Amino acid sequence: MRIGVVGDPDVVVGFRLAGLTDVYEVKSPEQAAKAIEELNSNSEIGLIITTERIGEQVRDTISAVKKVVVEVPDKNGPIVRENDPVKVLVRNAVGVDIK
Repeated sequence: MRIGVVGDPDVVVGFRLAGLTDVYEVKSPEQAAKAIEELNSNSEIGLIITTERIGEQVRDTISAVKKVVVEVPDKNGPIVRENDPVKVLVRNAVGVDIK
């Protein structure tokens, strides 16, 4: 299993330095959606990492992905949300609300 990354230039450089090769540097939501679709169609990719901001811009594309997608903060920090998607996922899966 390999890991794919879709992000802005500041984010992807770190993943490239870590040795990941399936890294897409994008500058628009259209490029991000195309990159995520390519990673989704690659049978060797099991995990896709993108930024929260890109995730917000291409939510429909991410919703159609059959692989695990992890959204990480970018250089501007995390997005403050009313409902944290990770907390919602844990609450639905485990039945416990985390603080």
